[in-house]
Amino acid sequence: MELYGTEGSIFVPDPNFFGGTVSASGRDKEVQPLETWNHPFSVPNQEHKQGMMANYRTAGLADMALAILDGHDALLAGRALHGVDVMVSILKSGEEGRFIELTTTCTQPAALGIEEAKALLR
Repeated sequence: MELYGTEGSIFVPDPNFFGGTVSASGRDKEVQPLETWNHPFSVPNQEHKQGMMANYRTAGLADMALAILDGHDALLAGRALHGVDVMVSILKSGEEGRFIELTTTCTQPAALGIEEAKALLR
């Protein structure tokens, strides 16, 4: 999948799974792979017709359950509405052939570190 921006594009692997190479290009249009890191969620764990893929879709649910048990906010608390706004705006942009200004905003949670990811896999 390719996501277009005003300053360049980002190329992501199948968004239904984790892992894979992410590449980006600036206005010069030269596509460069981005640096990767060894994260527990990038380890292939499920067989598919295209081979082994990393599927950790339940990580958000595990984080929400632990947040309830431990009494802290889930990583994605309050961000679902913004996600829906982004997805609807992408569709509207494609249909109308124009930029769509988002009506919501949210703060980006810190990246899930290796130890936090391992804790969700227990």
